[in-house]
Formats: sequence, structure tokens, C-alpha cells
Amino acid sequence: MKTTVLSHLAVGASVLVASAAGQQTVRMVDAARVQGMKGGILIKNGAPTTCELALNSDKVAFVAAACLDFQPNSNIVNPSAKYQVMLTGGGTTSMGTVNVNSVVAHPMFNPRTFANNVAILSLEQGSQGEWRNYIGANPSEWQSLFYADREVTSSGSWTAAQAVQASTMPAPQCAANSALYAANAVDFLCTSQTMRRGSCAAPYGSVYGVKDPNLAVAALYSHSVIADGDLCSGTQITNYYTLLSNYLEWAGAVSRVPIYLFADNKKYVNNNDPNYRMREPAADNFSGMLVGGDLNTNRGTLVGPASAPNPAPGNGGFPVIPSPPAPTGGPVSSTVPPAVGNSSASKLSVSTILLIVAGILLLLALLGWLLYRRFKKRPAPTHEMTQYNNNEYAIGGQDYTPEYANEFPSNREHLDNQIRTRDSYHPGNANGNSRGGFMD
Repeated sequence: MKTTVLSHLAVGASVLVASAAGQQTVRMVDAARVQGMKGGILIKNGAPTTCELALNSDKVAFVAAACLDFQPNSNIVNPSAKYQVMLTGGGTTSMGTVNVNSVVAHPMFNPRTFANNVAILSLEQGSQGEWRNYIGANPSEWQSLFYADREVTSSGSWTAAQAVQASTMPAPQCAANSALYAANAVDFLCTSQTMRRGSCAAPYGSVYGVKDPNLAVAALYSHSVIADGDLCSGTQITNYYTLLSNYLEWAGAVSRVPIYLFADNKKYVNNNDPNYRMREPAADNFSGMLVGGDLNTNRGTLVGPASAPNPAPGNGGFPVIPSPPAPTGGPVSSTVPPAVGNSSASKLSVSTILLIVAGILLLLALLGWLLYRRFKKRPAPTHEMTQYNNNEYAIGGQDYTPEYANEFPSNREHLDNQIRTRDSYHPGNANGNSRGGFMD
């Protein structure tokens, strides 16, 4: 089923000024506009993180999966961790803190490479009632990008959002610093733009796509690659942001609530594959520091081309636990050679092999002789026997009528300016990569 695009939302999000003649003129968007938009950050076990949210409504929000705690060797979020979200209505206005009812990380999130670094939060109903926020879904129509960051003070109050207009780095440079980007360039934004947090450089938390006079949150910070140190000492920093558009269908399927998107082009059709996933590179292609998630607690990991290869897709992105070694005193492998100077074991092994081969040849010869004798005694087939066999085959073929299962309807449909979910979705079946585009 084809997607019904929410392109008419462009008018609802526009900033329009009425002139004296009654005509509508468009005011150009600037980065300060971000400060007036809703936003939020993740609270984990009572402490604010550096992880910014992409709010979609009063019911759901996106966050980087790297900001969560997981059970060992799994993609299941640790149930002992308590998550909340702190919301702002814009500027320094607080919308309070609400509890997170459930957290689901993408099933193919890889904590080592940061592939599919996205999770969906189901929010407890707050005191603000129902509201909507839109996810920018069509990068090809964006005229510029705003990088934004929101923080709270130690006393728990909001500071005004920092926002700056910045361009992305050239794709070859982004690919040279990340094999994951090279394999999935359509899923990332890449920039060297940073801000200051204390004495250290820091990435911005989110990115807004701008189609004048509209803008919508479109990407979340995923990870950084630092070639010459860490965020406090390095100068060669590349920051990567996960575009959310390819994950909207998955989010609607697992959260069972509407997901709202923004596209100005009325012919745009968003990716409707709920099992979308990135392509995993075979190995890293750079040397340096790799860091992501909550930068208050994550200090990064040194990586390089000589490091271990990336886990294969299908195991949740975590390394496979090796099998335990054989217990001491157990059977010795047959590949262990005999001691030097002791040839009796080798001679015995060759004699045994020759005897086995001779026995097999003798057995084959006997079997051939028996088959030959049986063939000579068997009468030639008569016409009646042949006709009977043919009729039997023909009757059996006519009587067999296969029954095919009815075709099931699509799992997902887009109606009434939102994505609705059917109950038959099973998120464990990955169908490969399908991407959004344009329909004629």
C-alpha cells in the first residue's frame, strides 16, 4: 500500500506575516527559531544525560540507542534502569518531566559501530494534554541545516537552546573516517561543527532540516570520530547524525501509535519498510577515538583497522560468546601429530587405512555381482504393465488440486495524516534495505 504523505503540514508549520495589502509574505527562517520549538533530553536514573530527543508527540519520542543500558550480550534494555524525559516548550519554558513507560531499541543496533543507533520511547501522559511534533522526512528538499543543542542546569532549569546553521562535510571525507558512513551515506549527516561544553568540544544533539519557511527535527547525534585525541584535546573531530526518516515505519510498528512526518513535496513517499536496517561494514577503516551516547559517562573507545572485525548482522550487533575450551584431561584432537622420532603410530595409521580401503572395494564388488544376477532373472516389462503404470500416474496428477493461502493485507498503512499500525507486525523479520523516494 502506498504512503499518504503529510505534505500539507508545510502550511501549518509556516511562519506567515500579513502585509497591509492583504498578501502573504514569508519571513526567512533563522537558527534562533529553533529556540522556540519543543524539545527534550533523556533522564537516566534521575540524572540528566547529554542525549537529546526528537519529540514526535505527547506519546512517543526518538532517542539514540547508545544512550540506553542493555542486558549483557543482548539488545534488550536493562529493566533496572529508570528512564524519564524532561520537556521544554521552547526557550527556557519547562513542560515538566514525564516517565517513560517502555523503551525499545532497534533490533539491529550495533553498540560497537553505532549502526541503527535509534530507539523509541513510549511516554506517560503528561499534564500538557495532546500535542504533535513532526519529523523531517525528505532531505532532498532541505535548503539548509540547523544544528541544535539543549541543556539543563545543575538546578534542573532549562537554558536557551544553542543553534547554528552549518553545512555537512564532503562525503568522501566522511566516508574516509567511517566505514559505516561509507556503506550507508543516505542514513547519516556528517559535520565537523562542534560547540563548547566546559573546556571540551561537544557535538550538537540534534539537526533540523529547513525548507523555508518550515523546519522540522530530522536527525539525532549518533557518534564522533576523533583522529588526534579525545573531545577535550582533539582538533580533527567528525560528528555523525542518524537521519530518522527510514525508521519512522519501524517506530510506528513497535509503539502502536501514530508517527507524524513532514515533507513539503506532495509527491514524496517515505520508506515504508518497518524492518529497515543499515548495511554493516566488514571492519573499521580508520584509527582514532570513537565515542557516542551519553557524553557525561561515555569516554570513548580506541579503534583502528587492526581491531577485531565487526560482528555479523543477525546477532543483535553484539560479539558472539565463544564456546568454552575442552576440559583438562579430555580427548585429544586427532590433528595433534605424534612425538618426533616415534614412527610406529604413523605406520599403524597407514596400515589401518589400507585395510579399510580394501574392505570397501571388496564390498562394492560383491554388491555389483548381486545386482547383475538380479537383473538377468527379471522378466522384461509387458505392455499391460507399462499401460497400467502410465494410467495410474495420469489419474494421480489429475486428482491433485493445490490450495493456496489467501494473500495477507499490508502490515502498515498511512491514513489521516498519520501512520497507523496493524496488529500483525513482527519486527524480528529483517527484509533488507528499502528506501523512500518519489512516486510519479
